[in-house]
Amino acid sequence: MSTPNMLTNDWFISAIVNDGTVSQCLNMVVTELDRKQRFVQKLKEKIGEKSGGNIDAITEISARILTLENTLKFRLSILSPDRRGAWFRTSASTATGPFAGTVLPDAVFSNYDENRTNKIRAGLVDCWNKRNLLSYPFKASESCLWKILLSINFELHSIGDLGEWARLEALPEELAGDFESRALKAFLSNVKMEYLAARQRLVNAYDVLLDASDRFWAGARSFKSSSGDASGKSGAHEDMYDGHRAAEKMRQDFRSRRSSTTIKRPVGKSAQDIEALVFMGFEDFPDSESLKQRYHSLALEMHPDRQGGNEARFKLLAKSYKHLAMFCAHHP
Repeated sequence: MSTPNMLTNDWFISAIVNDGTVSQCLNMVVTELDRKQRFVQKLKEKIGEKSGGNIDAITEISARILTLENTLKFRLSILSPDRRGAWFRTSASTATGPFAGTVLPDAVFSNYDENRTNKIRAGLVDCWNKRNLLSYPFKASESCLWKILLSINFELHSIGDLGEWARLEALPEELAGDFESRALKAFLSNVKMEYLAARQRLVNAYDVLLDASDRFWAGARSFKSSSGDASGKSGAHEDMYDGHRAAEKMRQDFRSRRSSTTIKRPVGKSAQDIEALVFMGFEDFPDSESLKQRYHSLALEMHPDRQGGNEARFKLLAKSYKHLAMFCAHHP
């Protein structure tokens, strides 16, 4: 068994290895202990529990990154550059259904002048690289996915700032020699690992969002060039007719479902039951898994952010799902 280095770990050693009076030697001990205490206090300030809860700062911010990751995965798979307005409005997909609470409702962008696209992009990249919001190109009062990502980036960077000591990601390698402690090194190694993991996940989210934004801006430039109308009126006109076509498709879909002879309407079901079943294409109450799968399939088809989607149909789908899910909850 190895013998511990008593001189290294003896907290009173400074009182006997330095010249001076008794008071001076004792002051050296107090100064050394005070420095170590300030270091621990700074760690507690940066990574301790947040908002009086039991979750430390890094775990809390990791959970927020996870929500952002889920949002980008779900929303960006639906959004199309052809439906430009969808990138600037909040999503209705989190109101009800199996996605409720798992993704953020915020728009991708806040409103901006499309003639400033290059400055918008440069400002977002600058905010990310400098880890501050001084170059933020949108209105600070308006929330969007870009603002959420950049705010998390700023907060995560701030957590790593330990003031007079090396940054969190440089520890324990750059820990001062008089802080020698195997337990402290193990503690800091674990913290560093979690911190860097959160940083890498946020970097990946940034790359995904920037790539999607670049594709959107490229599509917007192409649309503007082909329309020949800097005001964008032609695009608004097309979006309006897209809405009319989607509404007509919804009416035809209702007529088709309600006239179908394959849908049974047995005694014992309420009018609301039958309406929900018909809308989602079920002959009888489905099990929970079948209901979720059908909801997911129809949501991808009806989502207002997709080409051919419609907000009215999507809300009816959410209402129907919620109604049938209540039955499933009471009859597993």
